[in-house]
Amino acid sequence: MDNLILTNPTRTVSELITDFDIGSFKYERETNNGRSISFSVFKTAANSDIYNMIQNESIVTFRGQEYVIKTTDPTSNNVTLTNSITANHIMYEFQNHYIDKELENEELNGDEEGESTSLLTLKQYLDFGFKDNKLGYTYKIVGDFKNRVSVGELGDKNGIEYLVEGSTLFDYYFKADNKVIYIFDEVNYYTLSDVEIIGGYNTGEVHVSINTEAQKTFVKGYGKKKTKAETKEYAPVKPGNLNFKGMFTKEGTWYSEEVGAYFSKTVDCKWGNETMVFSLKKMSKGGIVEVFLDNESLGRFNTYSKSATTEKIIVGKSLTRGSHYFKCVFIGPQSGVDYGTTNARMYVGTEKTTILNVTAVLKGEDIYHTTATYTSPFYDPNNPKIAPTVYDDAIDDEDELKEKLKAELNDEPVVELSTNYLDKEIISDRDKVYFKHESLGFDSILRVVKVTESHPLLNRPVEVEFSNSKNDIVKIQQEISRKIKSVDMAVKSGSLGSGSLTMPKLASDSIGSVMTIE
Repeated sequence: MDNLILTNPTRTVSELITDFDIGSFKYERETNNGRSISFSVFKTAANSDIYNMIQNESIVTFRGQEYVIKTTDPTSNNVTLTNSITANHIMYEFQNHYIDKELENEELNGDEEGESTSLLTLKQYLDFGFKDNKLGYTYKIVGDFKNRVSVGELGDKNGIEYLVEGSTLFDYYFKADNKVIYIFDEVNYYTLSDVEIIGGYNTGEVHVSINTEAQKTFVKGYGKKKTKAETKEYAPVKPGNLNFKGMFTKEGTWYSEEVGAYFSKTVDCKWGNETMVFSLKKMSKGGIVEVFLDNESLGRFNTYSKSATTEKIIVGKSLTRGSHYFKCVFIGPQSGVDYGTTNARMYVGTEKTTILNVTAVLKGEDIYHTTATYTSPFYDPNNPKIAPTVYDDAIDDEDELKEKLKAELNDEPVVELSTNYLDKEIISDRDKVYFKHESLGFDSILRVVKVTESHPLLNRPVEVEFSNSKNDIVKIQQEISRKIKSVDMAVKSGSLGSGSLTMPKLASDSIGSVMTIE
């Protein structure tokens, strides 16, 4: 139904709106950025009660969707009273739900410095934003969102700000059925329309501009950095982890008095360029031991000492990634040492002693879990266009990183198109439209980003704005707003020096418009 139904703010009275200026009616919807209706109402003898009901926060129902009046502009020319109103979709009342910061993560004088981040799924992110909302809003996810995303400070935003920021972080689209907010991936949001805009067939004069200033055809990316916990002394080997050959006493400081006895361990070096350290135990009954790494002797070592001590011995440097075999063999007593009535010993260590450990000495690309590159089909080796390197500390899988690089690379020319569309097929705000013009040599898929309709009874052309850019104007504007707010928060917290702000280059990521006649 295309009627306009007015309901008072307390939802006790509803009336059909009459005597409105049908020519002033506009229905606008913009992807991830707005949805509203606007029109003007005249006061007449027949609708005076209805006219007086038109006030801020009243509700207008159009095509089954509710719109809340946010601006009213009553005017008089001494003959006629007119009220021009703009009503936003009820989804945008979600701004009245405020999402507080997650105070449980706030810490004073803790060990961690700087901003903390969390790796969240889309569901976890949305659950945090929607919980405890008293306005009755719910969400439904439509599509496949597998990736976890690194999210900084959660909360400290109203519901709409939080939703819009999430669209930037998780690359989703949202559209509401009244208070049910649907979250779409691109596959489920956009549909390739049957509408084809073909030059010389269903268009008038065509103006096309193509801009390649922001086009890039190659990008490199780095995933999560390896941490100290993962690379420094990350594989401690204790006596209980060793393999023993011969007779050993496994109490107190473990030892053996049997010449030829040995303990060994195969150590897995995960990263490469690693240093292995052996803790050599020395005591008053210590004898001579011989140490081997990968079956090569590293020499003999004296383990005698008047007082108990431990010497750190580097048994391997620049070790390659993979398995390395360590062995320590008891050779016998140290000459010149009086052991009295006891035998010389080879000491291992106490049960809790770390006998062996490895540390990876990494630099350059090796400090990252994964690296990847993506080359666009438009890549020209004679004119390479290199995009800024991408860093994402939430990704440790090469295939996932490649998908991110492919998704974020702006490798297509940005198109601006203006024409009169002469057919009667409907173009919606969730369409991708095929445009072809042989004489201009043009062939591309255009994504609708905004639709503006007049009242259906007027049968006027529908204004459609679109872009073929992966980062269309709406997303760029949202990203700018998000980064400005992040910097503002950093200034307030005194941590501005720990990061930097990079504004997206708009270049000519333009949107075009067509006029469609229904």
